Amino acid sequence: MTAERIRSGLIAFACGDALGVPWEGRVASQIDAAALDTLPRRGDWPRGATSDDTEQLVMLAENLIGSGGAGDPRAFLTRLAEAMPTMRGIGPTTLRAIARFTQDGSLHATKGASNGAIMRVLPIGWATPADAAGRRRALVDSLIRTTHGAPTALAAACAVAAMGSYALEGRSIDELIAVAMEEIEPFRLGESKIIDRAARGEWEPGELGVSIDAMDTLAAVVQVIRREEDPAAAMRRAVLLGGDTDTVAAITGGVLGCRHDTIDIPWAGRAELPAGLDALAHGLHALRA
Repeated sequence: MTAERIRSGLIAFACGDALGVPWEGRVASQIDAAALDTLPRRGDWPRGATSDDTEQLVMLAENLIGSGGAGDPRAFLTRLAEAMPTMRGIGPTTLRAIARFTQDGSLHATKGASNGAIMRVLPIGWATPADAAGRRRALVDSLIRTTHGAPTALAAACAVAAMGSYALEGRSIDELIAVAMEEIEPFRLGESKIIDRAARGEWEPGELGVSIDAMDTLAAVVQVIRREEDPAAAMRRAVLLGGDTDTVAAITGGVLGCRHDTIDIPWAGRAELPAGLDALAHGLHALRA
C-alpha cells in the first residue's frame, strides 16, 4: 500500500475518462475499436480531454486532504458551484444539487440515482484501510449525498469505495467483487440483482449501452473487471460496451490501476492528466496510514 499505487489509480482513472469521452452516448456498433487509443477529438473538446468525472474525483480527493480526512460537504459543494461554469460534461443531477445548495444552503440531496454518485468516490476508498468500513461508509454518506440521495446511488457508491480500498491492498478480483456485493446487501434493493448477474458473468448492457444509472454502471464495472484484470485492456473493454463510456472506463481504470505500483497505459501521453498527482497521492496515503 503505497502512494505510488494511489498515483497509478489516479492516472488510470483519468486515462479511462479520456478514452471514453470521444464515444460517450454511442452504441457499441458505432465505436471504432481500432481508433480507441488515438483519443479522437469530441466536438469542441480538446483531444485527450477528460470530463467532470476526473474533475470531481480530484475535487473530492482535495476535500479529504484539506479536511484531514473528515470530509467537508459544505466546502465540497461550494467548490463544485464555483467550478460549474467551466466543468465539461456535468450532469443534470449534479446541476440540480448545485442549484439547491445555492438557493437554500442545504448540504444533502434526497434524490438522485445517477452514476455521478460513484464516479468521484474512489478517493474515499484510497484514503481508508479495507478494515475501516464504518469510517468509509460515513464518508460516502457525507460527501456523496451532497448531490445524490437515492438509496441505489449510495449503495453503489459504498461498493465502489470498498473496491478501491481493497484493490489498493492488492486483493483479488473475486474479493473486490465480493466486497462490492457485501456493501450493497444491507440496502436490500431489488435493483441489486443486476450486480449479482454481473458477478456471475451474466449481465449485458441494454441496446443503447451502459446507462447513467448508478447500479447499471456498477454492473458494467463488475462485469469488465471479472473478465479482464489488465487496466488498459479492461478500459478498452469498458468503452466498447457503449453508452456512458467515459464513466465506466474511468472507474474501471481507477479500481484496477491502484493495484499497481507503476502503470503503463499506451495513450497516457495523449490524455489530460490532473495536475499535482504526487501531492494528491501522498495526501490520500497519509490519511490512510
